[in-house]
Amino acid sequence: MKCVRILMLVFASGCYLGVSAQGDLRIQQGLRFYEQLAQRDADYEQSLQLLSNQDEVDYWMDQRNYERHLGKANFTSYLVYMKGKKDAYNVHLQTCDHKTPHSDLYLEKAKEYLSLSDLEFSLGQNSRKVVLSSSIRKK
Repeated sequence: MKCVRILMLVFASGCYLGVSAQGDLRIQQGLRFYEQLAQRDADYEQSLQLLSNQDEVDYWMDQRNYERHLGKANFTSYLVYMKGKKDAYNVHLQTCDHKTPHSDLYLEKAKEYLSLSDLEFSLGQNSRKVVLSSSIRKK
């Protein structure tokens, strides 16, 4: 009888661990979705110079509302999404040749995503070396 109980306990533990691993995989896939969405959104935002001013204003308002809603609904996904946007903007800023001008709205949002001050952002555009505010140490 003891042997049966031990076997049932081992079987139940194995089933629980299998279900738990599947749950972790789903969470990772969900977070990967938000990383990819952030990259796609950043790519689109870099092409916004073709829109009229009002369309661009509407887009940025919708984007802010989406980010606010995501932060309230699922904060972990929000953090993953915002990190993805920051990474995409950082890559673009370092590789952008500035032949295609970006709008003022785009530049303002880029500063927000990168957490840069106006001075740091303008220095980063001129020298192509961006120093993120999180890496600046106060002496």
